[in-house]
Formats: sequence, C-alpha cells, structure tokens
Amino acid sequence: MHTRILAVLGLLCLFVLSFGQTSPNYKIRPDDVLRIQIFDEQQVNSLVVVGSDGRVAAPFVGVVQAEGLTVTELTATLTREYERVLRIRAPKVSVTIERFAPLRASVVDLVNRPGVYDIRPTDTLLDLLSYGGGPVLSGDRRADLRRATLRRKGSREVIPIDLYALLRYGDMTQNYVVEDGDILTVPEDKFSNISILGQVPRPGTFAFRDGMTLSDALALGGGAIDYRGNLGKVIVARANLSRPGEYIRIIADFNRYVKKGDSSQNIKLQAGDLVYVSESNQLDLNRFNQIINSVANGLFILDRFGLGFLPRR
Repeated sequence: MHTRILAVLGLLCLFVLSFGQTSPNYKIRPDDVLRIQIFDEQQVNSLVVVGSDGRVAAPFVGVVQAEGLTVTELTATLTREYERVLRIRAPKVSVTIERFAPLRASVVDLVNRPGVYDIRPTDTLLDLLSYGGGPVLSGDRRADLRRATLRRKGSREVIPIDLYALLRYGDMTQNYVVEDGDILTVPEDKFSNISILGQVPRPGTFAFRDGMTLSDALALGGGAIDYRGNLGKVIVARANLSRPGEYIRIIADFNRYVKKGDSSQNIKLQAGDLVYVSESNQLDLNRFNQIINSVANGLFILDRFGLGFLPRR
C-alpha cells in the first residue's frame, strides 16, 4: 500500500506541474516583476517591479495600484488608463508575470528531507510534500498521514490535513495552495509500532506489520526470560477506539498455544498494541500499569483504563 501511495504521489506531482505557472486567482505581490505590453505599440513594452507600497510605474500612465489584483484585473485597469492617456482605441494590453517574488514554505517532521523550500505561487501541499522527499513510510518511525497539519504565517490556527486521503484516493480537497510562510507538519504515527515489555530479553518498540500475531511479537522480544508459567498470562493493551483515552486489556494463555495448538491464544495484534509478559503466573495489574505509564512518553496513559477486562479462555 505504501508503494501505491508513493506512485500516486509521483503521478499527482506530474499532473500539477503540467499546468501553467500562473493561477488566474493569483494576487500580485510586492517584488513581483511584471511585463506590460500593448499589441503594435512597442514603446510600451516594459518590465516593471511591484514596489513595497504595492504600486507599479506603468509606461506613459504613471503609478497604478497592483498589489492584491489578479493579472486580469490589472490588465483591465491598464486598458482603461491607456485608452484615457494615449487615446488608443481598444488597446490590446497584456500583463504577464516574469518573475515571482520569493516565496518560502516549510515541511517538517516525518518526511525524508525536512526543511524550508522556495515555492511558486501555484504550488500546493502536494508540491511541498514532494520537495520534502515525501512522507517516511518505512522503518521504526513512520509518518501519520491522517494527522498532518498546516499552519499559515502569522496565524495560530492549525488546519488538519488528511494526506492519506490525498495520496491514496486523490482527494484534492486536501491539496491546499501553499502560501508564503506556511508550515506543513507530518507527525510520527505513534500507532504504527507495537511495544513489548516485561520478562523478555529485548523489551522495546518495534515496527508493526500487517498480520502480526502475539507469537511474532514475542519472537521480536526474544521470547520469555525463563519458564515460570509467565507465558500463561500475557497481556495485550489496546486502545479503545470507541472511547478515546481508554484501553482494553486482553489476557492470553500463550502456553496453551505452544503446548496444545490453541490458535485463539495467538492473538492477532493491531498497530499501537502493547504486549506485556508478566513476571510470574500471578498477574500483578499494579505493576503492569506502572510499566505502561512509563512507555513511549506517555503514549499509554492508564489513569482512565477501560473497564474491559477480557480474559481469553
């Protein structure tokens, strides 16, 4: 699926780049360089720079307001002025942007090349994401495509962005036009991993894979430290999606899977699960809660632990 997302990203970038440089909705900005021309009137052909006050000195008509206008709107303004000043009947005025004022935007966190990039006025989030090398979709730390955010320059508002919908399904409603000073943040997917704790040789956090089971997790953790019946009470802590902030405990008797082939005890894991191998055959929930509370910078906070206590029999 990740390969497909990257392929879609590449195709969408080509799609976007196939269009012209100037959007008809682009508003002229200070430091833009404009070319002003009139058909069959070579003396008017000129390059002008939009000043810091937002105005330009157009040949023969003087200073006119340009900032905040589209190219079409400025063309209409100049057409009226040249009719008035030069007495040209229905002049064919052309205004084009020769060079845009420098624009920069940032893409940060879980992308392959985080940083600040020069952008064009027509660039979108898809372009900015491609400048940053795309989201990180492999390894121990992966991007959370559904929880990206966009922050505009000078604003405290954080706009939620669903990059998964954009890249996977081509949802262009997520593909905002990028503005000067924008910051696109692609956070780490905290639920793309599983954690293995307790009486295992290699406790830690590991990348989740589709189809992963309890036996796979225990293998990553090196199995049990010793055999004292502790595999008879392996706990899986799982987020309760219907009640955010609460978690469900699932208890598996892994010995029954090993000795009797009871596959119901080889739980199919989900991304974000935490596996805990108890220290003895006596389940110490206080100890379990203390350990989980210290994991992953508070990823599993159990002060509101769900009431679901679901032993597997």
